[in-house]
Amino acid sequence: MELKETVLNHIYNYQKLILAFAVFFLFLGVGFTVKPNGVNWFWEGYPVIALLVAGLSLLLAFVWIKIEKHKINKTIESIQHVSDNTDKVDMLTNRQKQVFDLILQNKSNKEISEELFIEMSTLKTHINKIYKTLNVGSRREVRSFKK
Repeated sequence: MELKETVLNHIYNYQKLILAFAVFFLFLGVGFTVKPNGVNWFWEGYPVIALLVAGLSLLLAFVWIKIEKHKINKTIESIQHVSDNTDKVDMLTNRQKQVFDLILQNKSNKEISEELFIEMSTLKTHINKIYKTLNVGSRREVRSFKK
């Protein structure tokens, strides 16, 4: 599963090119030439080549669809992660949310305690409860939670 994801992530940059080749091979398989004596199919004498070109076109279209599905799933996971984070932040008490907001503003413990008029030990208790509720271990991780 991880190899598949790595390959799909790597070919994101080539997705438009894959689509262009799929369309090119599709038109190549159904191409016609117009001559004075009539219209001829390119592969009239070589139907196997036409089937191979059509198969290649379908394969490229399938790869393109897989890439799109992978992108959509990644987007859904990202949205769910943000939603989970919001739910965890909503579990904080009002005072913890105030401390949380000040942490997001990169304020030091001293600045937070002075602004909220609380003792340093009380502030540390709030911070520890925030860490526990959000399941994090540092301020940097707390900052990954956006309101």
